[in-house]
Amino acid sequence: MLQTILVVALGGALGAVSRFLTVLFSAKLFGTEFPYGTLVVNTLGSFILVFFMILFLEKLTLDPLWRMFFAVGFLGAFTTFSSFSYETIALFQDGEYFKGVINVMLNNVFSLTAGFLGLITAKTLL
Repeated sequence: MLQTILVVALGGALGAVSRFLTVLFSAKLFGTEFPYGTLVVNTLGSFILVFFMILFLEKLTLDPLWRMFFAVGFLGAFTTFSSFSYETIALFQDGEYFKGVINVMLNNVFSLTAGFLGLITAKTLL
């Protein structure tokens, strides 16, 4: 159990730093008028999680600790529903209703589409 906790903690630390850097890069690339960073990490995270889980479960024989490291630790810290919720509420509080609705729609559509593309990509490689 301690080994699993340490693996998840290490993955979480790397995922959190990766998220931070991705959000910074997204802000430089797209600006800060919209929460693009959260949209990017949620979209990427959805693709990567589904892609790798299909590979881990159907193709690769990996120790379950690697799945814990990657899916629970790294991607759990990389993606962020709480930031999405906060940023959406902040947009509504600021009277940016259109941006708030667009944020909800884009995060859901992009993340689900990316997850589906991850599934298709992984299945194609099998």
